[in-house]
Amino acid sequence: MDVLLTHAYFLYEDPHELAVMKPYPPLGLLYVNSHLKARGVDSTIFDSTFARFGEMESFIQREKPPIVGIYSNLMTRTNALRVMAAARNAGSLVVVGGPDPANYLDEYLSHGADVIVFGEGELTLEELVPHLRQHGPRNLDGILGLAFRNDQGAIVRTEPRPLIADLDAQPFPDRAAIDQHAYVDVWRKHHGKGSVSLITARGCPFTCTWCSHSVFGYSHRRRTPGNVVDEVEQIVGTYAPDLLWYADDVFTINHKWLYE
Repeated sequence: MDVLLTHAYFLYEDPHELAVMKPYPPLGLLYVNSHLKARGVDSTIFDSTFARFGEMESFIQREKPPIVGIYSNLMTRTNALRVMAAARNAGSLVVVGGPDPANYLDEYLSHGADVIVFGEGELTLEELVPHLRQHGPRNLDGILGLAFRNDQGAIVRTEPRPLIADLDAQPFPDRAAIDQHAYVDVWRKHHGKGSVSLITARGCPFTCTWCSHSVFGYSHRRRTPGNVVDEVEQIVGTYAPDLLWYADDVFTINHKWLYE
């Protein structure tokens, strides 16, 4: 493989999450995976939700992926650092992204990250992964949306990458790369109804101080209603959930779009 994508949410190692039992897969990684595959990048996902850390560690040691891309947020930060260490022990380059690393560049770079991706990951990783495969973590200055240490040890942050304007042109999340049925079954077992998540838009135009805008910025970009309906049709036909969770930040912001 060219790159292994993973996150650091281990459901069965978190007693609080076990008490809730409402897991959803990492949609961001599923979007990145489908995008990279469509561009000819050999991308694989290790979904940690129903795994133990030791299983992931063994997988990384066995497969020795050249690059491990890790999604991290505030809740998973501690486990993300463990995954980073496991990747480095296997000789992999470590790329981290998500809402947390962009705000803690020094901390993540000091704990083993070679590169931090900030902003949307699809286009940046499409350019970054082939570069790392060919050149390693050198000469990264020309790639937008990155942070890394230069040869003098100083943190370099390149210019932000423009956000994806046409979300309809993006492939649907790569749910086939994980066991989506397991999520539906867990919901159905513990709550009586199986659930699948999706998003219809990216970003939020508001400036609430408690919310991170490091991935989607302050824009609000919607998919067309028809494109969303196509995905819903695919979800229902493949996974037969009892309910859907629209995980948008501001799902009802445009009433005309919503009614359509």
